[in-house]
Amino acid sequence: MINEENGLMKGPITRLFEKVARWIGLSSNAGPVLAALFIEQHNSGDRLSSDDICKMTGYSRANAGLIMSQLEALGVVDGQRDYDQTGRGRKRVLYTINGSFSDIFDLGIIGIQDRLNGIIKDLDTIESLDSGLKKEFAQLLKEIRKAAENRRTELQSALLET
Repeated sequence: MINEENGLMKGPITRLFEKVARWIGLSSNAGPVLAALFIEQHNSGDRLSSDDICKMTGYSRANAGLIMSQLEALGVVDGQRDYDQTGRGRKRVLYTINGSFSDIFDLGIIGIQDRLNGIIKDLDTIESLDSGLKKEFAQLLKEIRKAAENRRTELQSALLET
C-alpha cells in the first residue's frame, strides 16, 4: 500500500482528482479517495479497505464511507467482502476502481449530455406555455436553445469521432 509519506496524496495529484470528482458530479472531497484507489491499483493492483483509505486521505470513517457509497452507486468502484479475514464479526470490504480512467471520464460526458437535454426539455416546456411573457423572452429563449442544441450536436459529433 502506498504510504502518505511519499507525498503522492498531496499537491497536484490530489488537485487533479478533485477536478475529476467534480467532473463526475461529486464533491471535490471525493478526489483524494479516487487518487488513493487509482494510485494503489496502478502501483500494486491491491484493493484498499476503508481503514487504508482513511489513513491515506486523513478522512474519518464516516466521511470515507459516504464517499465510497457514492462512488459505488456511480459504478466507479467495486467493493468486495474480504473472506480471508479471520476473526469474528463483520468482514471488511475491500475496494478497487471498476474500469479505466476513460470509463470515469465518460461519466462526466454523460452528465453534460443529461444537463443539455434537461435544458432543452425546459425550453420546450416554456415554449409550450401560453403566456404573455413568452413574447418578451422569445429572443432570449431562441439564443438559449441555439446554444444548447449546438453544444449537444458538437458533443455528439465528438463522441462519434472517438
